[in-house]
Amino acid sequence: MVTMCDLAARLPLLIGKLLDREELLGRGRFREETMTDLFAGSLAAFAGPEFVIEYPIEVQTGGDVDLRFWHAASDLEIALRLQAKRLSPRRVAKKSVAANRRSYHELLHMPKKQGTYQFRTLAATAAPVLPLYMFYNHQSFVDDPTITGTLPEVRGINLAFASDIAAELEAKVFAAATLPRQVLHHKRAVRLQPHFFTLETILCPASVSRPLEGGGVPSPTSVSDALIARWNELPQLAVIGEDGNKDGVLRRLYQPPSIRPSARTHSRLADGPPVRIDKSLTRPRLTFISGRTDDSRTPRIDPNVARDRLT
Repeated sequence: MVTMCDLAARLPLLIGKLLDREELLGRGRFREETMTDLFAGSLAAFAGPEFVIEYPIEVQTGGDVDLRFWHAASDLEIALRLQAKRLSPRRVAKKSVAANRRSYHELLHMPKKQGTYQFRTLAATAAPVLPLYMFYNHQSFVDDPTITGTLPEVRGINLAFASDIAAELEAKVFAAATLPRQVLHHKRAVRLQPHFFTLETILCPASVSRPLEGGGVPSPTSVSDALIARWNELPQLAVIGEDGNKDGVLRRLYQPPSIRPSARTHSRLADGPPVRIDKSLTRPRLTFISGRTDDSRTPRIDPNVARDRLT
């Protein structure tokens, strides 16, 4: 039986190899939306009483996704917003690009309608939602001799706290405005690698602290414990300075409140099928339900529940 821990280990390899297949395409490339749909689709195999996938009504879902880890018995949850960015290809205009020069070009994307950098919008996501980046990397990059064996580990999928990446990008934007001759390469993967952590942090966190609580999906407390552990061990150069802070005191002071479980702020998930459409959503939402109860606190998730009970 495949578990979420298995998926957390296998999915990055699948994504990495799929991105490498781009070189066989005559034109075009795989967009973040494609990888994110694959991410959600892979989790769909677990859809059922403990896992619900809700899609927006639009066909184009975008490159971001919301994950909600909810413990029904305690009514605590931790909510994550994942913004996907993919690595640039290793060949551009038939020329090879060295691994240490490959970057996430779209990190400084500015939507025309918003008029502000996307990274600022993501980093400013209001509590209780914790914003993260989900970086998609080619397997050829993961296996490059200059990358293999370095830490934090690089995989086909890596996560990072949005605030850490935003600090890097703010430095780049500031330098571009004040020192135009000084180009900071803060979109490069090797620059951002110190902020990386793996998919197991949120999909297979039980080994970090406590066992899964009431089911086969991660609970809010186990995910929170794993994220806090990652937060406390990762650098935040823009806050504590390039020389770092060995005791991590300042790092802990900047710990976002939304990294810890909080009381549920949304309406109870409606009874219905495990995969559904919700016209109120703007991005896919994946809900992991631990601590199930036998009363009305826990929704009835069943493919046979009447569709007129959907949200």
